[in-house]
Amino acid sequence: MDAMPSYWNTEQAAAFARLLLGATRQYGVVFFDDALRITAWNEGAHFITGWRAGEVLGRSTSTLFVPEDVERRMHEHEANTVRVVGVAEDERWHLRKDGSRFWSSGASMAIQVGDAQDTRFVKIFRDVTHLRTRMRYLENVQHECNLRQHEKNVFIGTIAHEMRNPLSPLKTALELMKRLPDPNPRHAQPIKIMDRQVGFLERLIEDLVDLTRVQTGKMSIAYGRAILQEVLFEALDACGSAAGSKGTTLHHVMPPVPIEVDVDASRLMQVVVNLLNNAIKYTPAGGNIWLSCTVDQTHFACYVKDDGQGIGAALLPRIFDIFTQADGTHAERGAGLGIGLSVVKEIVTLHGGTVEVRSEGEGRGSEFIVRIPQRHPRQADSGPRPPPVR
Repeated sequence: MDAMPSYWNTEQAAAFARLLLGATRQYGVVFFDDALRITAWNEGAHFITGWRAGEVLGRSTSTLFVPEDVERRMHEHEANTVRVVGVAEDERWHLRKDGSRFWSSGASMAIQVGDAQDTRFVKIFRDVTHLRTRMRYLENVQHECNLRQHEKNVFIGTIAHEMRNPLSPLKTALELMKRLPDPNPRHAQPIKIMDRQVGFLERLIEDLVDLTRVQTGKMSIAYGRAILQEVLFEALDACGSAAGSKGTTLHHVMPPVPIEVDVDASRLMQVVVNLLNNAIKYTPAGGNIWLSCTVDQTHFACYVKDDGQGIGAALLPRIFDIFTQADGTHAERGAGLGIGLSVVKEIVTLHGGTVEVRSEGEGRGSEFIVRIPQRHPRQADSGPRPPPVR
């Protein structure tokens, strides 16, 4: 056996050997020779397996292995791994004297005793059946959760599909009403309300569809060349009516020179619209919302800031989780489903970017920062780029 390290004195080594080989029941220690015959067996091995030393000395290490592993000669494979690698770590079912099985976790190593040609082995193992049982329980729980998630995704997808069917003729009828001359001015306000609510339903349906895509990993992006400012101005136009009806003011600050970026323009617009609508939702009448952007050598960043309700410290860490939202009682608009920000995070992540939120607390406003690479990394070598999106 190799000499003990300098930080082990003889007394410590002897005490450790007594503990491991005689006093402890938690660890089984088995010595065996090059022919895989058991040469020593500690009290822990007896306690775990039920075999006393006199019953196993001289027998093959296959005694510990379950029949199917013996048939596959896994006891030989374990020793061969030690010969080649120096150690064989393993977790598998082992056999007790009464025929029952236990989940063993341990390692086998080579030791030198006397002649350098005389190779011996030691196997140290413990019974972790309780951990194996717990792991299987958690696996079953995870499987059940996956099934429930799948059923929920199917349900949400069905609801979104069923909502789309009546929405389409409603939109068509509303457009016709808006184009027809109406001598009665009292109809203008109801039509305006219907138009706003139909738009809200349309966004809700799209969020539900995107939610199922996020949950199933099927959301994708289609890269193209776009002018960043144009995408952001489209988002502002899309949210202008909601901000106006709420009595909040949208401000914007854009770089004077057009910024060309490689993004999915429609998805980026969806991100900004969701963030702006979120700000409108939680900013009271008379409040302000700012949309700004900037660019550095590799990334562009968009900022959506408001002076509204703010976000409490307890909510900040999970603000991007699905079905998470602030207390709806403080939002003058519908409470919603709390899925918009999770969709935002998914789209930004698919672009290779990040999104973060800052807030000093409730009543002190909030700021969302989206940071995305200017160029799609795989598009650099893909030949000519498509023309800018106008």
